[in-house]
Amino acid sequence: MNNDASFLQRLKERKLVQWALAYLAAAFVVFQSIEVMAEPWGIAAGLQRAVHILLLIGLFVVLTLAWYHGEKGQQRASGAELLMITALLAIAGILLTVLARGDRDAPSDVEQSPVAEAPPREKPAIAVLPFENFSEDPDDAYFADGMHEEINAQLARVSGLKVISRTSVMQYREARPPVREIATALGVDFILEGSARLAEERVRLTVQLIDASGDEHIWADQYDRDLTADHLFAIQTAVAEQVAAALEVELLPSDRDRIERQPTENLAAYELYLLGRSALKGGYPEGSYAVDRSIGYLERAIEADSAFSLAYSGLAEANISLHYWGRGGKAELGEANRVAEWAAERALALDSSSAEAWTARAAAHMHADYDWERAELELRRAIELDPGYYSAHGWLDDLLRIVGRYEESVTVSAKALGLDPLYEGARSNYASSLWGAGRLSEAAEQFGATTAVHLEFLNQVYADTDEGWIAAPPGRFYDVFVYQEMGLTYDEALQALLQSLRKTHATAEQIAAYQRNWRGLSWEAMWSSELDTDWDGLSPAYRAVALTRLGRTEEAVLELRRLHDIGAPGLLWYHQNPFFRALENDAGYIELMEELGLRP
Repeated sequence: MNNDASFLQRLKERKLVQWALAYLAAAFVVFQSIEVMAEPWGIAAGLQRAVHILLLIGLFVVLTLAWYHGEKGQQRASGAELLMITALLAIAGILLTVLARGDRDAPSDVEQSPVAEAPPREKPAIAVLPFENFSEDPDDAYFADGMHEEINAQLARVSGLKVISRTSVMQYREARPPVREIATALGVDFILEGSARLAEERVRLTVQLIDASGDEHIWADQYDRDLTADHLFAIQTAVAEQVAAALEVELLPSDRDRIERQPTENLAAYELYLLGRSALKGGYPEGSYAVDRSIGYLERAIEADSAFSLAYSGLAEANISLHYWGRGGKAELGEANRVAEWAAERALALDSSSAEAWTARAAAHMHADYDWERAELELRRAIELDPGYYSAHGWLDDLLRIVGRYEESVTVSAKALGLDPLYEGARSNYASSLWGAGRLSEAAEQFGATTAVHLEFLNQVYADTDEGWIAAPPGRFYDVFVYQEMGLTYDEALQALLQSLRKTHATAEQIAAYQRNWRGLSWEAMWSSELDTDWDGLSPAYRAVALTRLGRTEEAVLELRRLHDIGAPGLLWYHQNPFFRALENDAGYIELMEELGLRP
């Protein structure tokens, strides 16, 4: 009993409890500080554990010191005290050594988990705005357009860049909003502007690269050369290299091979090729007549240089495009298919690394012999060679929708839309993919976003009428199909369409007139109105679409059969949307699809 009292008295005299409490309070502050600072300061887990061990060992060291020195000046350091402190420090050293070895030997979280890896650098996104024509002759605008398209294509061949396709930027040819506004609309970080000038036998190209976030010029150059094919291609290569360098993008050997390849040494052939490409962009209402001009230029380019692969690819593309312009019967389209196949084969024979050539041959297979499997392989090869080539993505998306693989087409069409975000055709294709995949709300939203451009198209189609687009039945807007499949009444669908129209340039008077024209109908009455509409420039397959919606299956199949037998243009185009799902169990429709190499 006396011994116990003596021990407690010594604890009290040496203030052992006070020393322990003071140390624990300080240790708690250190512990909490480490925990708070660990993440923002990046303190390693091993270092945190080491501190914890030292704090624990430190408690025993403090207790030892308190026992021997609690009464200040009363005790002197003894051998026992030093031995105990040494032992405690040795234990701490052993624990830290074991801990360090364990950290080295343990599998690294960074090595084990891809999530822990530093994310790869995002590709710089760039848009090349239409080049200004500074030539004295306005007819030389084709040259500025051609150089713009070619430099855009060169940059798209650099795997470390994301380049917006030409179609999306063409709207900025005339009106140029502030650079930051353009960049936001296109979803890019950088803008490349330029101008081209032809003067006698000289060419001058001026380009400047702008960081859109601060509207700052980060690179610019002027190329003044003799007008030769060698110099033109050297300029295109130099621009691609300089832009990549300015954006700190490494050019891979495959990138360099693509951008340094010279497609022709014949200046006349190259100029004819640029004219052919420019004519092919004519669109509606020029349609097939612009295609005729394009074919003429491209045939002359081939005459000037029979080894010009890109001219053959362009010729194949131009002939295939006749399928989409509502002209020609079976014989004419059959001849167009024959020329397209020959030109595409020749293009590949001359340059098997050309994404344009692989894409052209795939398109020919789709229309000439309905070889969907081969066409798909060739399109995927084109994308492998040039991941930024929009046309290859677009054709692959078309193919997947035609064969009914809508879930896959959603992914492909989304990629295509990313490359050409302001191209309404790309957005409409994305909407069609969503529609086919059963994602109806999303599809309706995307179709609604294309209403303005579709309205313009219908206005041109109905140009001979007094009402213009107001004469077009609601079924000419694809979101109306989706609204019906969503279960909306006709009146509800019409109101939703009117909401989309209010977001276009249509006037309030025009929208009110459209509402008066088409209100108060049923679904059946609206679709029946399509059957009373004369040929108006749209594919006659639309009659089959209306018959399908009315449930007149046999008549719809007969209409499709007639269109197929006479070689009506655009028949495959209508199979890029799920217009004919209601016919899938009809024997006549199954037979027709088998002739097209398809399975309903």
